[in-house]
Amino acid sequence: MASKDRWEKAQEAERSYWQQASQNVAEQKRAGLSWYDWRAKNLQGLVSKALGADRSDFSNAAALEIGSGPVGLVAFLNARERYAIDPLCDFYSSQPHLIEHRNPDVVYQPSRGESLDFEDHHFDLIVMENVIDHVEKADDVMREINRVLKPDGVFFFTVNLHPAWGAFWHVIISAIGLDQPHPHTFSLKSIREFLDKHGFKIMHEQWEDYKENKRKDFASSRTKDKLKAISGLTEFLFTAVLIKK
Repeated sequence: MASKDRWEKAQEAERSYWQQASQNVAEQKRAGLSWYDWRAKNLQGLVSKALGADRSDFSNAAALEIGSGPVGLVAFLNARERYAIDPLCDFYSSQPHLIEHRNPDVVYQPSRGESLDFEDHHFDLIVMENVIDHVEKADDVMREINRVLKPDGVFFFTVNLHPAWGAFWHVIISAIGLDQPHPHTFSLKSIREFLDKHGFKIMHEQWEDYKENKRKDFASSRTKDKLKAISGLTEFLFTAVLIKK
């Protein structure tokens, strides 16, 4: 669990990131946010691979995305009922260049994963992409997901991981405020244990090549990226399709 103050600093760092992103889109220094569409198609492909093609048809499903950011991939899923929650939802709504890809059929709410305002076993699909290391109380978020997901529901989950030695250093730099957006740290071993502890079974998992990501950090023109590679703090994305045990 992160302290309240630590989480608030993480939220402020997240707000600053998206404020800059909004400006970059406005000044055409960055493309828009249509890549959410690709991520939605990737989700459906991985669910089909893990559970069968029939389980990737969400046309009659109730879907929830936790920590959706300004748009969320749920906006590009053909689901009967769609919710997207994020503590910064009101801020995103004030940035027209961030929300131009929003879907009017999605209900966007300023809310947190630690306390979901939904009935037990309401959702067929829950999505949480690169969020769990940003929250205040990771265990509470997972308990809430377990509560509102149907017994046969699908949980699609991603998070950036560190190798064991990188995780050791990340805990230190996060504690002293050098990585404000990420109050929590996970390795491949610890994320598997974390998901298992909260009652989820991994039906499919994959992760990026750490060595390739490290090579890219070394080759980057940004000093920050080079320092990540040298210190072992390079991250790699972990993706999992889960069901309740």
